[in-house]
Amino acid sequence: MIELNYKKVGTGSKTMILMHEWMGDHTNYDTSIPFLNTHDFTYIFVDFRGYGISKDIEGEFTFEEMVSDIKNLVIKLGLKEFYLLGHSMSSLIAQKLAMDLKEQVIELFLITPILPTGIKMKESAKQKLLDDVQNENNVIENVVTQASKRYNNTWKNYRINLAHTCSTLKAKVSYMNMYLSTDFSEEIKGLDTKITVLTGKLDLPAFHKNSLEKRFMNYYPNISFIECLEAGHYPMIECPVFFSTVIDR
Repeated sequence: MIELNYKKVGTGSKTMILMHEWMGDHTNYDTSIPFLNTHDFTYIFVDFRGYGISKDIEGEFTFEEMVSDIKNLVIKLGLKEFYLLGHSMSSLIAQKLAMDLKEQVIELFLITPILPTGIKMKESAKQKLLDDVQNENNVIENVVTQASKRYNNTWKNYRINLAHTCSTLKAKVSYMNMYLSTDFSEEIKGLDTKITVLTGKLDLPAFHKNSLEKRFMNYYPNISFIECLEAGHYPMIECPVFFSTVIDR
């Protein structure tokens, strides 16, 4: 059984598992750690296969594998119940886990999330995007530029460098294909787990609160939304005190 690597912070009796997005790894949360409630909580910052401290772990890099790996981590940690957080790409994994482990997931936090339908686009556009990522044809640079117009070049260079170095190219391409191809929306509809969604007012339009709220509410009856007015796609980096306060509440 493959064991994902993770960073453990805190000594509390309650446990939260935090997962990362496509263009970063567990270090996305580093700026928030000083403001977390490490007395009451133990935080598990996990890296998926091909990313961060799990970069050397090979795999198929599929949706099913990602879900299975987190389930194995829950077993390894001996968790009877836990809090779960997914960011962007991993919000898909978090939603599926909340369904499969309904009796164990106390509350679900979705940060700048993807709907359980995945991200839909025409097959030709999807294939072009995957080809551009495979050939490293400025996909990362274009995304960072679009999402960072108010920030300086130091931030943009940091994001671009992390996106290129945090993972293997194989993992990056496969995980993008995962969230462009996954749809479990009919299966999960009606899940009543408590869910908190955190969006950034300065994120790309597809991730704005108004864009997500009505569509997510079609699937989950026990869901609430919080908007970070000073953040884009990375509230844990851009507004770490606010981010940590939201999950602490």
